[in-house]
Amino acid sequence: MKLNWGKSLIIFFILFFIWVLFFVFFAMRQNIDLVSDDYYQKGASYTGQININKRSVPFQDSIQISTTDEQVRLVLPPGLVSAGDSIQVYFFRSSDKTKDLRLSFRKADSPFLIEKSQLVHGRYQVFITWSTNKENYSITKVVDI
Repeated sequence: MKLNWGKSLIIFFILFFIWVLFFVFFAMRQNIDLVSDDYYQKGASYTGQININKRSVPFQDSIQISTTDEQVRLVLPPGLVSAGDSIQVYFFRSSDKTKDLRLSFRKADSPFLIEKSQLVHGRYQVFITWSTNKENYSITKVVDI
């Protein structure tokens, strides 16, 4: 069978059509979750978060996160949080929101221990938020589990 330019053009269009169908099928199966469900509301109030981040800068290096074989250890400096205040710790996994973990601790003696069995292997952003004297604070750290 001899291949002329007409047959070559038809073969090219068929192969291109198959490639487009494969690409559409692949693209439709991808997870397209947003970082948060209320993305636009958080964006509108981001000025408040900027002020909280500026206020929290002096505490960035004083909060330590370390890992052992079975636990994640969160160490806060003494006097950072008043008695009766709570600390929220949010382990954010950007690749899959079903693997996020939210914890809340009442002020107790540091360190706070989190079992690694509650987390899956990978990289997390850890958001630590607390309130002292009616002022909110927030620190973000990255930890590999």
